[in-house]
Amino acid sequence: MKIDGHTHSHFCPHGSGEHVEKLIERAIELGFDEYHITEHPPLPESFLKDLVPLEAVPTITFHENETDDYIKEMLYVKNKYKDKITIKVGFEIDFLPDHTQWTKQFLNDYGKYCDTGLVSVHFLKGISGWRCVDYDAKDTAEGLVSYYGNPEKFQLSYYDMVIESINADLGINKPTRIGHMTLCNKFKTFIGIETSTVIDEKVDGILKLIKNKQYSLDYNTAGLFKPYCGETYPLNNIVQKAIKMGIPFMYGSDAHGVEDVGRGYDVFQSSMKHV
Repeated sequence: MKIDGHTHSHFCPHGSGEHVEKLIERAIELGFDEYHITEHPPLPESFLKDLVPLEAVPTITFHENETDDYIKEMLYVKNKYKDKITIKVGFEIDFLPDHTQWTKQFLNDYGKYCDTGLVSVHFLKGISGWRCVDYDAKDTAEGLVSYYGNPEKFQLSYYDMVIESINADLGINKPTRIGHMTLCNKFKTFIGIETSTVIDEKVDGILKLIKNKQYSLDYNTAGLFKPYCGETYPLNNIVQKAIKMGIPFMYGSDAHGVEDVGRGYDVFQSSMKHV
């Protein structure tokens, strides 16, 4: 089956604003059999108060009081297109270590409406508060890399958070697919990120944990199209290790607009064929 397992909708404030139906119709044109809508969920107000820079806050996700509207609308389009494509609906859950009970309750409330989802790390503690790993290259360099001391320590901190997200108890509705495992590489050339023995060992430990937990990985092609990245999340050598370990992948365009749907699917196909 041809599946796009990680996409967003017009509910996302940092997306194109195009209605989700346009993205679905593009997926149908491209011959996808299944299309997963995995929107960023709302975040607790207590967390947003600690998020910097302030201008990033309105761009993160929709407000909590819009959650019911999101669910209703996505279930509507799921039914509307059921004869043309299988639609699955869920969330890309943000792992917030200080708000696991809030997240668990959110999943308890809305998990019954969902048949897909991911757990992702987008945030790390940094200068003056929590910061988005993937918001802005300069902000990541000044607010996070400088906070941790160097690019390697920044990466290690990100991967430690990924480990914590895998181990976290978020209830019976916790998604078991890990989103863009190497998102810390988004601004790779701007920051000066390079691999190292320490990083490789940390990544290997994550793969072993995913295997033991019987989780799966998001094969996210968005990084291929980012100016400071140019690689998939995770990058190919990690993908090949995971395949050899028997860890399953699901392709995800991470589409935030029509032009993103299906991007890099050929790269995914090629990676799955070569071990």
